[in-house]
Amino acid sequence: MALRLKEVVFRVRCREIGCPFVSDFSVKENIMGATQEDVDSEALKIARDQAMTKHDAIYGRRHTMLNPETHKVAGTYETLGPVSPAAKTAPMGRAEPLKARRFDRGERIVTKGEHATTVCEVIRGSATSEARPGIVYRPGSTFGAAALFEHKKRMASIVAAEDDTLIGFYDMRELSKTDPNKARELYNEAMEDIFHVLAYLEKKIAKLKAGAAKKPTKTPARKAPGKPLRRSAKKPARKSAKKSEKKSTKRKSRSK
Repeated sequence: MALRLKEVVFRVRCREIGCPFVSDFSVKENIMGATQEDVDSEALKIARDQAMTKHDAIYGRRHTMLNPETHKVAGTYETLGPVSPAAKTAPMGRAEPLKARRFDRGERIVTKGEHATTVCEVIRGSATSEARPGIVYRPGSTFGAAALFEHKKRMASIVAAEDDTLIGFYDMRELSKTDPNKARELYNEAMEDIFHVLAYLEKKIAKLKAGAAKKPTKTPARKAPGKPLRRSAKKPARKSAKKSEKKSTKRKSRSK
């Protein structure tokens, strides 16, 4: 049984003090090997060559990049040939600490309310919050901090902001066993994401409060002072009664 590379992503950083160069490089060449380590070692050489070319194009006048720091971010492979009976009956090992998946623009990466089992990292492209488009995650950014706690659900839906976005899904329990440094890095980035979201919400609340303060409060309109009401032309009922009495006495006197 052999493996063939589909895609692997390496993060390359210059070790020179003060140099800000750090970038991710994707390798998709047709590389085959007996083990994943064999495939990765060949792919790493290609990624380092790409990194050195890019680094020298930017910082070549200052210094050259020798022995850069490299870290595998994600990788997908294809199994070639039949699986041996021994491999079928072999006990299951640890779960993969990392799975990578490609998304196109608008495609949902995680859904609000679903059970959170992995922390997500943007490897390529970008992602954004479906409800808060102002929050954008770019390569190296992490989201899905709810997975750091047990029995938690996703607090927001995240979608891909552009085509060919590659997202890494990390099982933090397994990653802490296989790569403690990477697990610590993801934990710190996830906590930064929480503070970033809180800061975003605070700004929104401040804007809403400022808008509410600017709006004038409505007061009930007062009626303009009008002219005093005129008294009705009708005379009091007593006077009208007296008149009727006078008329009746006059009629009686005439009849007599």
